[in-house]
Amino acid sequence: MGANGRTGIEVLKLALDRGLDVRPVCRDDRDTRVLDGVVDVQRVCYADPDHPDSLPPVMEGADEVIICIDPRVAGPGAPMYGDRAGAHCIAAATAAGARVALYVSVAGGYRWSPSRLNRRAFHLDRGVRRSGGNWSMLRISCFHDEIIDAHVRPPDGGRPHRISPSSRYSPISRRDAARVI
Repeated sequence: MGANGRTGIEVLKLALDRGLDVRPVCRDDRDTRVLDGVVDVQRVCYADPDHPDSLPPVMEGADEVIICIDPRVAGPGAPMYGDRAGAHCIAAATAAGARVALYVSVAGGYRWSPSRLNRRAFHLDRGVRRSGGNWSMLRISCFHDEIIDAHVRPPDGGRPHRISPSSRYSPISRRDAARVI
């Protein structure tokens, strides 16, 4: 899930490099051009985590499911997933008989901001934690690009966030996160 996101594409590339049989899943075809040259377009599947009925067909036969969705479905100004989107993915993976579902979460460069994005991330994580099923969560502190987006050059053109004296960032690249997975 989230194969066309910044983390999902790195996970997809490494899985393909390792010769794994993958089924890349995206919410819709709006931002799939990033997959050009990575995977054959015929292999890309579509399902919206906000609509649980769309998930079983893409989970069918899956042994392991990696969920790389975060609150915002695309860049700045895009709609956000509902609170249950992550839990819907876990439920569909469990119902499909997947051995494990790994939910990749990130505290992010915005974690000290009282933003709507952070509150939604909290609710997505909480939904996964309460979902039951066989799941694991990999919670990344933050990614290098998020530090730049939050504190140097916000993509929405807004003012950069201050770095709090109590900040304890441990940034990692998305490719290194994919290697862990």
